[in-house]
Amino acid sequence: MNDIKTVAVKKISPADTLKSIKVGDTVIIKDKHVKSNVARSTISRLSKKGYSFYSKSCPEGLIVKRLQ
Repeated sequence: MNDIKTVAVKKISPADTLKSIKVGDTVIIKDKHVKSNVARSTISRLSKKGYSFYSKSCPEGLIVKRLQ
């Protein structure tokens, strides 16, 4: 858990935020930037385009790891 970073949301676009995560990186997306349900639905939509993510809920928001 020590290698988890917090992602800085520069543009309010869940898809762009998730795409900006490098393969193999794990980040926390805070609920104040992107709501967890929106991030999860975006992950589902991006998985149809070939992206792969692992997500897990946490008190601050959502822990997301980009797999592919």
